[in-house]
Amino acid sequence: MQDASISDRVRELRRRRGMTQEELAERAALSLAVIKKLEQGGTCRMETYHQLARALGVTTVWFVSAGPPEPTEAVVDEVVLADMRSAINPPIGLAGRPLYGTADGDHPNLSRLRGAASAIAAKYQADAYDDLARIMPALVRSAHHHVEVHDTGDERRDALQLRADILGQAGRYLIQIRAHDLALIALQRSLRDAVEIGDTPLAAAAVSGQAWAMLRQGRFAEVEQLCVDTSGEIEPTMSKASPDELSGWGYLLLRAAAAASRNNRPDEAREYVRTAGAAGARLGRQHQDLAGHKSFGPLNPALMRTEIELLDGRPDRAIEAAREVPRDVGTGNKSGWDRHRLDIARAKAQTGDPEKAAEIVQAIRAEHPEWLRYQQYGRDITRELLDTRPRMPSRAMLDLADFMGVQP
Repeated sequence: MQDASISDRVRELRRRRGMTQEELAERAALSLAVIKKLEQGGTCRMETYHQLARALGVTTVWFVSAGPPEPTEAVVDEVVLADMRSAINPPIGLAGRPLYGTADGDHPNLSRLRGAASAIAAKYQADAYDDLARIMPALVRSAHHHVEVHDTGDERRDALQLRADILGQAGRYLIQIRAHDLALIALQRSLRDAVEIGDTPLAAAAVSGQAWAMLRQGRFAEVEQLCVDTSGEIEPTMSKASPDELSGWGYLLLRAAAAASRNNRPDEAREYVRTAGAAGARLGRQHQDLAGHKSFGPLNPALMRTEIELLDGRPDRAIEAAREVPRDVGTGNKSGWDRHRLDIARAKAQTGDPEKAAEIVQAIRAEHPEWLRYQQYGRDITRELLDTRPRMPSRAMLDLADFMGVQP
């Protein structure tokens, strides 16, 4: 059972607004049963809190209060991630030296390590998560080994840059498989290396990665503050900034927008997107940001506008915004496009076209299955589609529900 103060807050604010449970359910686009369950101390997803916050005129985190988590059974993921955990967050003895374990069996070679880092980036872009699980721990240990061996000069800088890059990749992979706390450790250590060598784009990528993990944890106010502060510290001069600098700055503003929109601050989110749009316009086309292994340009702010309108409870405007996404500025990351397609699917479902919504999700499954099966957002949409036909779901919908691990 959730902290009783949350149910008290929902009930108190509803009454303060002069609303019945039925009126709150209608305004928040939730069922009456959900409202009753919440006010009786039941649990709900962060998305439900967002809908309540929008209906009641408060920020989403207004409903969140600290409390002890419920005891849970140990899960197999803890064991599966043991090797990754020991590479990223090793034990430290009295001497203060991390126990990284066995590193390279032969002599260190920065060129070979750089090639391995590029290969891992390609695996990540191809959603080869099984391969990453096997290879990443050894690569992280090798990066540690190279930093220990090279302690001066350009080779030291190169080793730190490669370790920052590899730890950043590890963090992004861990976010995809929902190991958020371990991802944050990797990304914070990536940031430390990037700051030590003064690599601003690489540092911005590490902060952006942290923001992504924290968004998944519902830490909206912290994400917005982190990204606004960091973007202010690295704000580039548009006429002189490199493409990597513009990309890093723009991504931070989009993370701030994502946090603000989820925290029921859509106007602030739109302003962050407008500012990020200036960086995208300056680039003109999508730029592959080598520090973050992401593509940034005019496309990204346009995709975020659709997301903001959907989170603001305006699915019709979300669909309109999707129609305005530029198609002649290069391609973005596949995962970013598919996240956008899920937004469109949800907007279609909410505007009375569940068949089209289901078609979009099924297409993503056919094209990008390894990515989709890790997406909580995809599971949420699948549940919503099942709710549109609770008595007679199609065989295709039942198959999708089974793939996503959703009970029909």
